[in-house]
Amino acid sequence: MTHVTLDPQMIAVMKKRATLTGRAGDVADLALDEIRNGYNAERVWWNEIKPEMHDVINTHVAGPVRDIPIRIYKPNDLDEGPTLLYLHGGGWILGNLETHDRVMRLLADFSGAWVVGVDYALSPEYKFPVALNEVRAVLDWLQAHGPDHGLDSTQLGIAGDSAGANLAVSVTQLCHQQSPGLIQFLLLYYGAYGLTESASWQQYGNAEFEFTREEKEFYLTSYLGDAHDRNDPRFNVLKGDIGLLPRAFIAAAECDPLQDDSIALYKAMEREGRPATLKIYPGVLHSFIHYSRMLNQATEALRDGADALNECFS
Repeated sequence: MTHVTLDPQMIAVMKKRATLTGRAGDVADLALDEIRNGYNAERVWWNEIKPEMHDVINTHVAGPVRDIPIRIYKPNDLDEGPTLLYLHGGGWILGNLETHDRVMRLLADFSGAWVVGVDYALSPEYKFPVALNEVRAVLDWLQAHGPDHGLDSTQLGIAGDSAGANLAVSVTQLCHQQSPGLIQFLLLYYGAYGLTESASWQQYGNAEFEFTREEKEFYLTSYLGDAHDRNDPRFNVLKGDIGLLPRAFIAAAECDPLQDDSIALYKAMEREGRPATLKIYPGVLHSFIHYSRMLNQATEALRDGADALNECFS
């Protein structure tokens, strides 16, 4: 195994997380309510200090099975600029608008863009492809009603972390069939794009790096229905049409089992002649952008993403 040096700030984050969660062990060994309650409680501390916005609007979008909560972050009093749809991570079973509030505020603050967070339906209560269909419904709403809220759907990007990055790529591929060119930019943080095995899973898929194979299987089983869904290109986006993707900024964590997913997506986009940038942040774990209160590389990654968004729409 290649020797890995963790960022000292990442080590401090891991210690802080241990004090916040008050537990050790794999999420796959816990009840779903316990997992969610622990995740939400831990995220409170990471979200306590955050940028003020000019306005924050909470509303709902009519979806295929329920009303979908969304949150619009307006960082300034300008009435123009790009719109960035944000899809949170959490293995398709965790997360909401509160757990990723600081992340979305920082992206809005750094970029000046209006950020729209989507509280899509979680599994296992709503299995694949309900979450994906809800994101598509929000995109349809943005086109039809976004201008009523000051949102510009002619300068539209989608961002996501982990499971949210998977949804971002998938919905972009789907949207091209009906609305080619609608999504002009992708901002992707350590996403799961479809690899079933990789060198990064062999090296980092264990408790030392806080992401185990058992945890991965728990997420996939919760999210997906029949086994064939794992090869559905709406989930395994590397099997989808990569040539449909717009410009992308792909961010990966070095000490993450999903690092090779990001590399695979970047290389696939290169082969298709699609513009993409890949940056691997050294010595940090999966989910690292949550920890900007203590981790400078988290702030750096969010600034990098904001800069890439602005470069796309400059």
